[in-house]
Amino acid sequence: MKEIFLSFRPEYFKPLLYGIKKYEYRKRFCDEETRAYLYLSGKSRQVVGVMELGSPIRLDLTRENYLKYPETLKRVDEYILSKDINAVPIKSLSLFDNPISLDEIREEIPDFMPPQMYFVLDNHPKLKSILEKQRLNEKLFIHDHKDIYYDNIAMSVSELEKTDEFINLHKFHKDNNDFEQLIF
Repeated sequence: MKEIFLSFRPEYFKPLLYGIKKYEYRKRFCDEETRAYLYLSGKSRQVVGVMELGSPIRLDLTRENYLKYPETLKRVDEYILSKDINAVPIKSLSLFDNPISLDEIREEIPDFMPPQMYFVLDNHPKLKSILEKQRLNEKLFIHDHKDIYYDNIAMSVSELEKTDEFINLHKFHKDNNDFEQLIF
């Protein structure tokens, strides 16, 4: 399984964290199952855990699969137009006991710069070693992806955040001060 260091914008993280977001969308991505160390950019600037990702689904090559689902097809067409044609199945997410900050990484690798998208960790052995030493908590969720999640594929974060599921989970986690180690 390929291991990568994946940059992720914090404003897109909550639906993923809550297990609602079942696909990640990228213009380009690895062609195989992937283990991704998740770096939150912006104010957060920390590696928070590991996502297991399935092989990408090329939306432009599978468009006919969505013909029976008009709402899904409409969303898929919008992603195709935006060129985010790879829907990468999110299989699971595990958080580190203690996120590792960019400053901590730079103590070991002074000239380290996070990628805008991702890079393969085999090409960065020192960083890979640092990340592999981090202790992971149990998986927050597991999505089996036996079938396409038609009600979820090609949904934007703003659409996901409007769902009752997101609203209820967000309130629950906020009220319980969960995930306080993460900076949003």
